[in-house]
Amino acid sequence: MYLNIHTHHIEADEAIFQVQNLVIDSAIPVEVWEKQLENSLPNQYFSAGLHPWYLKEEQLEADLALLKRILTHPKVLFLGECGLDKICQTDWTFQINVFKTQIQIAEALQKPTVIHCVRAFSEIIQIKKLLRPKFPWLIHGFNNNEQILKQLIQHQLYVSLGAALLQDKSNASRLITSIPIKQLFLETDDKNCTISSIFVAASNLLEVDIEYLQEKIYANFKQIVEHQGSQ
Repeated sequence: MYLNIHTHHIEADEAIFQVQNLVIDSAIPVEVWEKQLENSLPNQYFSAGLHPWYLKEEQLEADLALLKRILTHPKVLFLGECGLDKICQTDWTFQINVFKTQIQIAEALQKPTVIHCVRAFSEIIQIKKLLRPKFPWLIHGFNNNEQILKQLIQHQLYVSLGAALLQDKSNASRLITSIPIKQLFLETDDKNCTISSIFVAASNLLEVDIEYLQEKIYANFKQIVEHQGSQ
């Protein structure tokens, strides 16, 4: 089975275990969110979070309340994507405060976190050191340099690679062999590609069979969602 750890577009294929991202917005009635969860496919699960691009101070309290409610649904396995983005228009201090708040929610509800990070990896690592979360963090869509990758691995973050693997000279393609298999995930994010194409690219770069990669990544998934908190 292919495992797509982070996607915005569901593929109609029973051979794919997929985690669809929900960008929480309390302007949409709670019944709409709950109907989407209840009507989901058997192989369709979710992450839910407040994305730094779309944060609104005037509805933050309502957004957080909705987020907490959605996260209690058994099909919502992760908090996220949430995080920090230095090139978006959202106030930086506000981003940091909301990110920290979401991490506290993830810890309280015992959920791993999917992180969106743009030019803020040092801040993400600093916050991880400060908050000392017991539940896993996953950086999605990684396509950065070797120094950053080493820091993420050193600080026990999982790393998910996506469509950049389809580009021969991308950082993701060049560095995939530097990621311990036990910290690796694959995704399609919002790109117009299939998860099977990502697995093919990854298996070629790693020089392993697709079946081996499927097995290892599913084992990582089981580890991350069944994590009971580090001591």
